[in-house]
Amino acid sequence: MKIPPNKRNSILEAAGSWVVGSLPTGCDLCMKGMKLVYFMGGDCAHPSHCKWYCPISPERRSPNAHFADEIPIKDFNSIKKTVEKLVYEAKSIDAKGMSFTGGDPLSSPAKRDRVVAIIQAMKIEMGDDFHIHLYTSGTNFDVVTANKLEAAGLDDLRFHPSEKNFFRIEFATGRKYTVAGEVPVIPTEENFMYLLKLADHLDMIGADFLNLNEFEICAPNQNELIKRNFHLEENSIAAVDGSRRYALRFLEEFRPRGGLTIHFCPAAVKDGVQIRERYLRRANHIRKEYEEISDDGCLLFLQIQGSVQEVKTLYDTLLNDSKMPKDQLDFNPSKGILDLPSFLSTDENFLELLNDYRVKAGIYEILPFREPECAQIREYTPIMNNIKSKLR
Repeated sequence: MKIPPNKRNSILEAAGSWVVGSLPTGCDLCMKGMKLVYFMGGDCAHPSHCKWYCPISPERRSPNAHFADEIPIKDFNSIKKTVEKLVYEAKSIDAKGMSFTGGDPLSSPAKRDRVVAIIQAMKIEMGDDFHIHLYTSGTNFDVVTANKLEAAGLDDLRFHPSEKNFFRIEFATGRKYTVAGEVPVIPTEENFMYLLKLADHLDMIGADFLNLNEFEICAPNQNELIKRNFHLEENSIAAVDGSRRYALRFLEEFRPRGGLTIHFCPAAVKDGVQIRERYLRRANHIRKEYEEISDDGCLLFLQIQGSVQEVKTLYDTLLNDSKMPKDQLDFNPSKGILDLPSFLSTDENFLELLNDYRVKAGIYEILPFREPECAQIREYTPIMNNIKSKLR
């Protein structure tokens, strides 16, 4: 990063991210996995400046697609039930804040009023210090909306506006919440000029910061991006080549004339930091005594499967003869399943015992969810075929 020392302010690095100025509170909490994300329907005004690369999956583009992180909210028409689901997920990850995203949470007066009601309810349930931020294109933003969000207790409002709607950001300034821009760094000359104009406008009206997100390619937008000759960065699974370079170029040009805080958030932060940290927090909250937590927040355990009688006999032997603590054994008598600590898969005494039973065994690695609609096996490793070789 070629930034003159006297222009650096402070530069913080986390998984390749950097900030000139002070890292915004919402971003800090997000990187620590402390932010609950409320996806409030995929409907929006389809503004021309971003609809062509929209990364939202077809399933989430429906106005009925509401999620608390990965957990679907089926009763989203009820604010009470929505808040219950949001509070449940917030407590599951020990969240210190949440964000509204979509779609556009402010795409209609009805959605705006819903946002206001949920902010008020979440502040009551989680406390005034629970940090809430919201993303919007600003297409419909006006003074009435700005007033309502302030009265509700919003902490941070982030705009991704078209150039013709820059003026709408001014309706939000001078209020109790921080005001910012948050946009992707599309590696083109046209977008480079857009970034400079947006940063100049934010700086002029006294906004608090500008978040630059690394431009990403994914299944929903890859055809459009490939048609426009965008490509993956080498050794990346999502980042578009050139996005980071344009971000640094923007910084070098803007910093000599502006004092606005600038934060660059790479794709790796979302995939390699934010989600992992949130999974780790969730895993620590929901893990059972016999489960181990992996480095990326998954739950590991050994599972024995067989006939109910065979598995019951093994369970009784481990509990009564081997004196294993009961909280290290989870027996399902109706399915013939016994879950145990994963370390037993390398214990020779246990493997010798297991070899006497007509069962199959393997290590499960699962995402940290108990909800059936979110349950997902990351990996399964059978061990029975290796038992005899391990005992030699």
